Amino acid sequence: MALRWGLGFAVLSIMVAFAANSVMTRYIIVGGLATPYLLSTVRFASGFAMLLALQVAFPGPASRVPTAVNFVGGLFLGAYAFAISFGYLFISAAAGTLVFFAFVVLTMALFGYLHDGDRPSRRSVAGQLLSVLGVGVITVGGIRDVSLPGILLMAATGASWGLYSVHGRSAPDSRGYTFATFLFVGAAALAGLPVFGLFAPSAVSIQLTWNGIGLALFMGMITTALSYIVWNATLRRLSASQGGIVQLLVPVLASGMGIALLGEHVTLSLVVGGASVPYFALIFRSRS
Repeated sequence: MALRWGLGFAVLSIMVAFAANSVMTRYIIVGGLATPYLLSTVRFASGFAMLLALQVAFPGPASRVPTAVNFVGGLFLGAYAFAISFGYLFISAAAGTLVFFAFVVLTMALFGYLHDGDRPSRRSVAGQLLSVLGVGVITVGGIRDVSLPGILLMAATGASWGLYSVHGRSAPDSRGYTFATFLFVGAAALAGLPVFGLFAPSAVSIQLTWNGIGLALFMGMITTALSYIVWNATLRRLSASQGGIVQLLVPVLASGMGIALLGEHVTLSLVVGGASVPYFALIFRSRS
């Protein structure tokens, strides 16, 4: 079923923000502008500050005490936050995003099968296997700036993000879920700062420049906090499998951004593997 224009525009805007997050994370980490731990801390602490400001300006259900749903969602979000920051130490934005969202789709499709009762056809199963094959091509295809730790961390990133997304559909409201999970991740990351500062000070550095702390704050407050509210609300109008499929726009967008903005290399392995992952959407969409 085709998405309505309003919903389609919201989805496209969110996917652009998600792709930008991947590219900015890679740029900050590889450029040595921030360490993975401090980038994640600034990103989600500032994101929570933005959500808190919205709560003060527009009081709503986010003032509820976090529930067990929000706690579990916070664990998934935290796993995503740190896996993606450390993952981009070992993999390019283009390849990393492809692996990331292949596992998002597979995780959400599996959830849809086990929890929502979705019954995929043979063609959709073939599409899922094709997406895994695409990840395999990326993994062993000799792409520059790709290593096994990067593949594993981005796979963990995709799985945790997929679980965070589908788990949020069971929350009473999307804004409260986003608020509570950001509080959990931001508070936990800030609590760890004194420990890292004492025993591993090199793990908590960030450059006080517009493309260091400034870009991290922009990620946290705009392309993370605001886009997550819209995403968690949008997911209520999509099935788990649809929510996974639409995110296959992100690898295409992020790959283009990484090549154009970061000077990443175009290789045959990236083209073949990248084509296999998004092609899953076409097969899955035609399921009977």
